[in-house]
Amino acid sequence: MNRNERYNQSMKNPNSVTPVKTGVQDLLGGKNTSDTGFQFLEDLSTAYWYSEVLFAAIEISLFDLIEQGNHDPESLAIVLDCRREPLHRLMKALQGIGLIEQERGCWRNLPAARRYLLSESPDYIGNFLLYRKYIQNTWQNITEKISRNPGHKSRAVKPDDDYETRNFHYVRAMDELARQKAGEIAGLCSTMVWNSPILDIGGGAGALCRRLLQNTIPAEVILLDLPEVIRAAKILYPEPDYWKRIRTIEGNFLTYKFRGRERFGAIIISNFLHIYNKEDAKSIIRKSVELLREDGQILIHDYFPDRSESFPHKGLLYDINMMLNTCEGVCHDSSLVASWLQEMKFEKIEILDLPSDSSIILASINRDRKRP
Repeated sequence: MNRNERYNQSMKNPNSVTPVKTGVQDLLGGKNTSDTGFQFLEDLSTAYWYSEVLFAAIEISLFDLIEQGNHDPESLAIVLDCRREPLHRLMKALQGIGLIEQERGCWRNLPAARRYLLSESPDYIGNFLLYRKYIQNTWQNITEKISRNPGHKSRAVKPDDDYETRNFHYVRAMDELARQKAGEIAGLCSTMVWNSPILDIGGGAGALCRRLLQNTIPAEVILLDLPEVIRAAKILYPEPDYWKRIRTIEGNFLTYKFRGRERFGAIIISNFLHIYNKEDAKSIIRKSVELLREDGQILIHDYFPDRSESFPHKGLLYDINMMLNTCEGVCHDSSLVASWLQEMKFEKIEILDLPSDSSIILASINRDRKRP
C-alpha cells in the first residue's frame, strides 16, 4: 500500500468528519481595524505563540502518533519520550486552536491536522511549515534593516540587561496592559461597594486599584508586591498624587507576616495566581480568606483556560507562556478556582468575561458561616 492509499484508507474513518472547532480568531478578518481596541494589537504581538505551538507538535510527530492509535496522554508521553504534564498542556493549546480534540479522555486529530499534518498525507506541509520556523529569526531584524539609528532597537529589553533593568521593563509593560484591563474590570464592578481597607496582592504599579478607587467611597489601598517591583513603580509614577490613598508594602505575599488581627474589606488578586502551581495558588486563596473581614469580598483577575466564549484559546496559550517563562506557573481553570472558594465558605461567586481575553471572579463570604 503506497502513501496515498494509506492516507485515503485512514480518511475513511468516520471520526474524520468532525468539524473543525473555531479557536483562533482571524486577526484581520477582512474588517477595517481603525477602530479596533487594544486586544487586536495584543493578539498581533503574541501571534508567534500560535506558530510555536504548531512547530513543536510537528517536530515531535504528535499528529502522526495520535493517528496511529496513541490516544491517551500517558501512552503518548511514553511513545513520544516526552514529559507528560508539559505535553498535556501543549495538547490543550492545540485543542484550543482547533487542530486536535479530546473526547472521553482520548485525543484525535481534527480534519485540518489529518489532511496537512500527517506525514503520510499527499497534502502534507509539515516540512514547509518548519522551514517557516527556520526563517523566523531573520524577521527579528526588521528594525535594523530599515533604520540607521541603533537606538531604535535599544528600546526593547535585552537578555543581557541586568536584573533591575529587566524588571523595570517588565513592570512598565504589565502596567500598560493593566491600565487597559482596569477600565474593563471597573465597568464590570461599577455597582460594587468596596469596603476599606483594600489589599491589592501583586498589584505592580497600581493601575487596577487606582482605577477602582475612582468608582468607590473614600478607601485606603494597601498594595503589596516585591521590593524591586515597588521601586520600579515609584520610578514610573514619581508624583505623590498617583499614590493618594495607596500605601505600599514590600514583600512576598505567601511569606509576608501581617500585623496581629489586620483584616481587609476587599482583596484584589490580579494576574497573580498564574505565577504559581496549583498548591501555592490555593494557599494564596486560603491566606486571602483568612485576611478578609466577615463582610469581605475577593476580586480575582486572570487568564482562564476554560473560558468558552470569545477568545477561548488565549488562556490555553497563556498557560504555555507560563510554562516557558516561570518556574512553576500555571493558568488555572476558573471552575477550579471557584471550587476552592466554595470549599472556603464563599457562596456568592460570579465568573465574568472581560470584553478582552481575560476574566474575573467576584466572591463574597457568607457572614453566617465560619471560615475554614
